[in-house]
Amino acid sequence: MQKETLMEQEARQAPAIIAKQISRTRKTLISLSKRVKKNKPAFVLTIARGSSDHAATFAKYLIETRLGLVTSSAAPSVVTLYNAKLNLKNALVIGLSQSGESPDICEVMAYARETGAVTAAFVNNPESHLAKKSEYIIPLYAAPEKAVAATKSYIATLAGILHMTAICSADSKLTSDLLKLPSSLEKALSMNWSPAIKLLKGVKDTLVIARGYCFPIAQEAALKFKETSSLHAEAFSGAEIMHGPFALIKRGYPVLVFAEDDKSLEGVVNLSKKIKALGGKIILSCPKNILPKKKLNDIASLVLPMPESVHRLCDPLMIIQAFYPMVARLAVSRGYDPDAPKNLKKITETV
Repeated sequence: MQKETLMEQEARQAPAIIAKQISRTRKTLISLSKRVKKNKPAFVLTIARGSSDHAATFAKYLIETRLGLVTSSAAPSVVTLYNAKLNLKNALVIGLSQSGESPDICEVMAYARETGAVTAAFVNNPESHLAKKSEYIIPLYAAPEKAVAATKSYIATLAGILHMTAICSADSKLTSDLLKLPSSLEKALSMNWSPAIKLLKGVKDTLVIARGYCFPIAQEAALKFKETSSLHAEAFSGAEIMHGPFALIKRGYPVLVFAEDDKSLEGVVNLSKKIKALGGKIILSCPKNILPKKKLNDIASLVLPMPESVHRLCDPLMIIQAFYPMVARLAVSRGYDPDAPKNLKKITETV
């Protein structure tokens, strides 16, 4: 049996981390929610890079659909290099970072707070520079993450954003269902995704397709393929793939598809059928209770097993939880060390 890499070991810590995070951050999130209601921000700005920026995309979908607030991802260089004077007064500005030490993220957060924004940091280290420059600190409780590729900190960030949205939107069902998330993630870890390793071991490039809340998961999966396995992968929304990237589809071309139980499902299923008709190999993952087994087999060359859905907004976290151990083992099978990818380091400093 293949020895677990550090990346896989850390990914498997996520369920316990999230159980701790949910119990310990509620008070701070309630305080933040009251402040947001009082200030009535016109918009939300997220500040992040890498995997954390994929979590920021998840925040965008959640905040816009659940709170009705336009949410935009910051381009830090607008402030740090070009010295733009942004009007952030009363905006809600959210920084997301595993380390909390990237200079450009910290500088934009400091600027936001100085100019009157409500600032909140979702960060693994509550003593980091980013935390110190923020008014509200929401610790991820992921503990030190030693593998270069982020795993448990990414899932913890998604859970923190989900918890914040549940409280700010007064969604009692989502708040209650979040308590079931750790056990749901444990079940996701027990899913056998090894057939995907056999299918992807020898390929040079692939696409990862999803829509809505699962699109940030597709972004993260594509990054991990590149980062750990030297497998060129690009993430596309199912709504965008037909605008040009569809020309890449050919016989035998592998396409990883994440499906979720909402209004995007029909479109993702129909897109998968079109890809299959062109000879593409669909590798499909979705909670097992949202599509009948026969339909899954009709549209996919390989169906990756998943537990039943606890709440549709929790499904993306289950999918990426199951994905991480698989991609770590894929990297090893391709001759790479996912704990220490070439040319990369844990903390990336940009200005």
